[in-house]
Amino acid sequence: NILTGFIQHSSSSQIPSICSHNRVSRFSKDRTLMKKRKGKGRTQRKNRKKGKMMEITNTDERAVNADRISELPEHILHHILCLLRWPADLARTSILSKKWKVIWESFTSFDFDQRHFQCVNAADKWDHLQPLPVEKQSSIFKQAFESLGFVELPLIHKFILFVENTLGTRLYQLPSIQKFRLHVVFSVHLLAPFMNHWISVATDKNVNELDIHAKMDGKFYALPELVFASRTITSLKLYGCEVGDSTSIKLQNLRELSMKAMRINENIVHNFVQACPLIEDMRLINCYGLKFLHVSSLPKLNKFEVHERSSLRSVKLEAPNLETFWFQGKKSSRCKLILAGCGNLKNLTLKHSHMADKSFHELISHFPLLEKLFLLECRTLHRITILSDKLKTLSLVRCHKLKEANIDAPNLLSFEYTGAELPFSSMNASRLQEVKLHLKSQKQKSVQKFIEGFDGKGFKLFLASKQGVNIYEELRGLHLSYFGAYKIQLTKSARMVENLLNSHLRDFHPKTLILKTSLTSDLLVFIQERILNKEKTPPSCCKYYSKKCWRHYLDGAKMSLFPDASSAEYPNTILELKWSEAAPLPEDVEI
Repeated sequence: NILTGFIQHSSSSQIPSICSHNRVSRFSKDRTLMKKRKGKGRTQRKNRKKGKMMEITNTDERAVNADRISELPEHILHHILCLLRWPADLARTSILSKKWKVIWESFTSFDFDQRHFQCVNAADKWDHLQPLPVEKQSSIFKQAFESLGFVELPLIHKFILFVENTLGTRLYQLPSIQKFRLHVVFSVHLLAPFMNHWISVATDKNVNELDIHAKMDGKFYALPELVFASRTITSLKLYGCEVGDSTSIKLQNLRELSMKAMRINENIVHNFVQACPLIEDMRLINCYGLKFLHVSSLPKLNKFEVHERSSLRSVKLEAPNLETFWFQGKKSSRCKLILAGCGNLKNLTLKHSHMADKSFHELISHFPLLEKLFLLECRTLHRITILSDKLKTLSLVRCHKLKEANIDAPNLLSFEYTGAELPFSSMNASRLQEVKLHLKSQKQKSVQKFIEGFDGKGFKLFLASKQGVNIYEELRGLHLSYFGAYKIQLTKSARMVENLLNSHLRDFHPKTLILKTSLTSDLLVFIQERILNKEKTPPSCCKYYSKKCWRHYLDGAKMSLFPDASSAEYPNTILELKWSEAAPLPEDVEI
């Protein structure tokens, strides 16, 4: 657009001179003089055009070399910095330009992850770290650092230096900060005094998002009390931390609460619920000690997630605005779910090994607005019926004892099933766009009958095993061959088929690829460009990556074309793929 505007502006700037020249020529009586002037005018025009082309070329080069990233708004640049995980990469951005130095200095998210100090030769990588001048050192650093013993604990020293130096050079100058994340995975008991100080500094700086991960064997890290009195914290994520029954909680602006691998009880949950009325997202992941979970009086609660670690007996929620609920129980779990007060629920995920048919039907009867249902390893379900005109996504994964399923969901768009038997007695889903089946030792006739139900509805079939891939753009006259363990996906999207093929070639390096497509299919164009033309145009897609994609390991492909008597417009194309011996072994994952 810039180049086009430049050309238009340059062209319009000529008009007065050309018109003036024509006007003089028209009224001139001397023809000889007129010819001379015309010749001179041509030369001038050529020179002007040549000059214009040079200007356009220069403008084009400037457009190519322009630093457009630096011109993005500051909040977007801050988001880009958040995506850089390695601290050294984050710090290097400050020397790119003066603007990036300002962006770096105004960046208010701090992420300290001790795992960066666990890698091989980590001590050598952080050798450049030295203590700040004495006047900039914190009091806890002066008191405790030397007592740790530098020779015995070099990595702990380097981590402390990294955090202390970052706080001393950047955080202390800021009036407030957006996020403070501290991830400690070893020697928490030695680092506890420093952690208390760092977290207190973040709290004093009016932090909005606080994320503390403290991994200890058999013990829990006790957070400073002032954390629970913060008026600015809106997101609190805790792992392996200790919260006592008597802890005074006054987080009046808290909207997101996550507690993982912690010892909690009913009183602690009650204290949070009573003191934090604005909570919208609450997650209790693999926590100990909780037997009865009852949550109410949270009018803004939108998402609730529970992953059971100990013997949870019941979960009772009264949240009229709850839209997402996720329960993941242990194999031995017999937890009772009471969600009658959650009539606006839209997304439900259940992993419950002891949920009976009656309990399931009673539970979902309370959710008339349900749009997404995911049942994972619900091993005691035998016969279920799902009736919903709102349901858009349904997944039934490894519910091994399910023998009969009746689905009446006319607005269902996506369906997924994983198991050994197809249990569907009836399925009314006229708007389906995508079907995923992951099957093992399946009876061939029942699978083919199920797929034939989608014939004439615009579906494409992707069928794959570790050894081969079959893709059908026409389901008429389909005959499935036995693959053992394989996955089947039906989709109306041509782009989705290409993505599936790309992913499968990367993961498994299959030996054969069979296509049933029209000769004008976009899929054949994709095959031509990515596989058959590989020798003419070697792949340059991964030149900046050490781990290469599948195209770099494909030595060659032999293609054969066979007409199909049942459908002349859709002949069979067979490709035999040869992979390099240097190719990494296919990943040992399930289909």
